[in-house]
Amino acid sequence: MPITLQLIEQAIVLGEAGNFARAAERLGISQPTLSRNIAALETKLGLRLFDRGRGGLAPTVFGRTLIERGNLLVRDASALRAELQALAGLDTGYLHIAAGPYVTDDLVGPAVALLINERPRLRIRLNVVGPEEIESHVLSGRYELGLGGMESQPPHEALSIVPLRKRRLFMACRVGHPLAGKRPTRAQILAYPFVTVLLRGESARAAAGASAAGAEDTIRKGFVPAIEVNSLDTAKLIARRSDALFPGSSPMLTKELSNGQLVKLNYDSPELRHRPAIVRLRNRSLSPAALRFLELLRTVESELAAAERADHDPN
Repeated sequence: MPITLQLIEQAIVLGEAGNFARAAERLGISQPTLSRNIAALETKLGLRLFDRGRGGLAPTVFGRTLIERGNLLVRDASALRAELQALAGLDTGYLHIAAGPYVTDDLVGPAVALLINERPRLRIRLNVVGPEEIESHVLSGRYELGLGGMESQPPHEALSIVPLRKRRLFMACRVGHPLAGKRPTRAQILAYPFVTVLLRGESARAAAGASAAGAEDTIRKGFVPAIEVNSLDTAKLIARRSDALFPGSSPMLTKELSNGQLVKLNYDSPELRHRPAIVRLRNRSLSPAALRFLELLRTVESELAAAERADHDPN
């Protein structure tokens, strides 16, 4: 018979009760079963744990040590069970997310806020990284979820990549910019530096060959803008103080548009679209916190889609 936590608990109760009858009653088992279990434990250890006498029984020096150390084990096991049950109920635990800049500001950030409002004891790490870094962060196992642009997530046998809704982007510039108030062509747009992240997919192909906006990078397999940043706040600041153009969604630009720091250019094109994607390890079960975060992420996504439809068609 192996030495189990259950056997140790029975020895502790026996030491507290002082006799087999009272201990068996407290444990909810028969007296013969308890007697056999304690005898088996003593045989397994090769030690006498209790001295038996007419007045009852008393722990030997070995029994006292077992009871003392066993109480610590039982308390630790109880605390572990409570922690695991709390984790299953989302009350505690950790959630690590790696996200690209274009999903952090108006999609991931609000979903994290909703989650922490629900479960304030969660510990969340949100690491904002370059779009091409999402894959490596998730593959490392240190980040349970990754969120970035679909075009920046190449297929990988170990990853599950789930696309979200495609979103429209606008080109924004400072007030007084040479293109402000006009209907610029693509050539005119590409004649100015871009301030944004590494571009891939349709956006990269559309900007190819535009020396002012940026340059192609065959090693990184994308279009490197003239001013590459991973902070959208920094990108907007640069756009406000220079002729650089910043591609952003309506929610990203709300504050700057409302206070007159930036204006939208009257320009639209198929490449001005951004499709976020959820990246996770294919064979790893998600924690309850991650599952709830994804539910809230979908809620935020639906709200953003409704706001964008209203912005496009205010009537």
